[in-house]
Amino acid sequence: MGFDVMSDLPLTTLRHGGGTPLTVDVWAGPDPEGEELIRWRARPRNPFHGRLIRTASGYGFWASDAGWYVIDPSAPRISIEPGDLSLTRELRLFGVPTSVCAVMVGDAAIHASAVEIGDKAVLFGGPSLYGKTTLAAAFAARGHRLLTEDTTRVRSAPRPSVFPGPSAVRLRADIASSISIAGYQRMEMPNGRLALIADTDARGDGRPVLLHSVILLRPGPNVALRPAARVAAARDLFALSFLLPSSEHRASTFRTITDIVASVAVMNLERPLTLDATPSVIRAIERYVAG
Repeated sequence: MGFDVMSDLPLTTLRHGGGTPLTVDVWAGPDPEGEELIRWRARPRNPFHGRLIRTASGYGFWASDAGWYVIDPSAPRISIEPGDLSLTRELRLFGVPTSVCAVMVGDAAIHASAVEIGDKAVLFGGPSLYGKTTLAAAFAARGHRLLTEDTTRVRSAPRPSVFPGPSAVRLRADIASSISIAGYQRMEMPNGRLALIADTDARGDGRPVLLHSVILLRPGPNVALRPAARVAAARDLFALSFLLPSSEHRASTFRTITDIVASVAVMNLERPLTLDATPSVIRAIERYVAG
């Protein structure tokens, strides 16, 4: 996610390769207090709920499956609640907490997955349950490098780029049983999910990858890849972005999104939301990226 993590905690999904120094440590104070900014509610097939608050010194994020994270974007520093560092808690660290830090420096954090095809990044954006994580895992199984599975930090200047995230992908157990990725180990997680974690030599480094294209996921009866109208694409990507509720930060994210849409190709991908359609989707996107 663009950070060089400085921590004594046993983090298991990091990549080498520098970035902005980010301290990750344990915080042993009372629960943070402050104004609630965002609340996430449980949804069908996703029982997670949480909230983001503004504190006197930064932000606090509470996740139902991971506890508290205290965020100081000015340092930057993220401190987690004491306790065993489960994989769930580690991966939550690279969601909202690092998104807050990214937005504060003018980047955007998008609800999207990303893979590296050749030496360029391809971003898959879509709402929950649109298959962006499964699609990224399927590309990894095909031999392409997984960059992110759910939240992607993007930068628009000097050239649009994607920052690799943690080297893991979380899948429903029924999906994971159909996907095998060379160089990845499986780990059971709560709520019937499996995590596939890349071995060290399969991760690559954390340096930003130039963005080739943005692909917006749409349901449809057949596999079809078509150019998207740029105004509509900017609207859809903005809706998928992590937004702090201030005019300054919303405007900054909007500028980043519109700069990206003006600089790289944006495509609509229509396809059935089934595993059977995935090979056809992969072939269509590989042909498109190859030009």
